[in-house]
Amino acid sequence: MEIDRRSLLKGLLASGALLALRGPSWTFAEPASRRAGLCLLLSGDRDADRAFAAGVRGACVELGTSEPHIVELSGGLLANADQVIESLDRLRGRRWVAAMDDGSAAVFQELARTAGGRLLSVGSHVSVGDETSPVRHTWLTASAAQGIGGLLATQLAGAQMSFAITERFLGPPQSMNEVTSWRAPGFFSYRSVEPSVMHLHCSGLSSSAACRLLGVAGAEDWAPIPPHRCTRDTAGGQGDQWVEALGRAVAASALGVARVEESCVSRAFVHRTGQAPRMQPDTRVVSFIVDL
Repeated sequence: MEIDRRSLLKGLLASGALLALRGPSWTFAEPASRRAGLCLLLSGDRDADRAFAAGVRGACVELGTSEPHIVELSGGLLANADQVIESLDRLRGRRWVAAMDDGSAAVFQELARTAGGRLLSVGSHVSVGDETSPVRHTWLTASAAQGIGGLLATQLAGAQMSFAITERFLGPPQSMNEVTSWRAPGFFSYRSVEPSVMHLHCSGLSSSAACRLLGVAGAEDWAPIPPHRCTRDTAGGQGDQWVEALGRAVAASALGVARVEESCVSRAFVHRTGQAPRMQPDTRVVSFIVDL
C-alpha cells in the first residue's frame, strides 16, 4: 500500500506547537514515570480553557479521584511565564495536564522541556466552521499505552458529533504479531499493510472517502479488521461541548484509565452523522500531558 506519508505527516504536524517539536528534542515518557493519580492542571482564562478544565474536573469525579491541583493563569501563559517557571520547579513529581492557544503552547513546551519534562502527548485541536470536518484533532503520543484518540472518539460519537482524529505513536506497539484494535458501535475498522501499519476507523462514510479527507493515498489496499480483534474503550460521560469532551479524554488518559492498545504506529477516526453538522465556534486548542 502507498500511504502518502507527506500528506499524513502534514496533517499530524499541522499546528504551530507540533511544528515546534522540530526544535530541541523532548524526552518522551515510555513507560510513564509518574503515578497517574497525581495530576496538575494548567488552566488559562479563555472560554475554551474553562471548558477544558470542566472536562478535566468531570473526569476526576467520574473516576473517583481527588480534584486536580490547578495553576490558574489570568491573561494567558505569555503574561505569566515567571509563574509557570516557578510552578514547574516547585511542583515536581506530578503529571501536568494543560490546554492553551498556539502561541502559549510554543512557550510552554520550551519551558517544560528545559525543566526536564517527559512528554506523554501533545495534540492540536481545531474547529473552523468547516462542514466537511467541523472538528479536527491531531495527536503525537509517546505510545499506544498513552493513546487518547479512542477515548475522545467514543465520547464524540456518542454525542453524535462529526469529527476527524489522527494520532501517531512514537514508540512501537508491544507486538505486531497479534492484531488489536479499537471499536465502537457504527464504526468499521481497517488495517494497512507492513511496514508502516495504520488503523482507520470510519463511521458514516466509506474508507476511501475517509482517506481522501485525511489526505491518505492507497485506499484500495486497506484490509478490514475482524470484529473479534476489536475492543471498546471505556469513557465516561459526554456532552455537547467538544472542548469539554477533550478535557475529559485527556484527563482520563493522564489518570491511567485502561484503553485499547492498538497494534499500529498511527491511527485515524472519522465520523459523519448523516445530518447537518452542528457548527462550532472557531476554536483552536493545544493540549499536553507532561511528567515532571
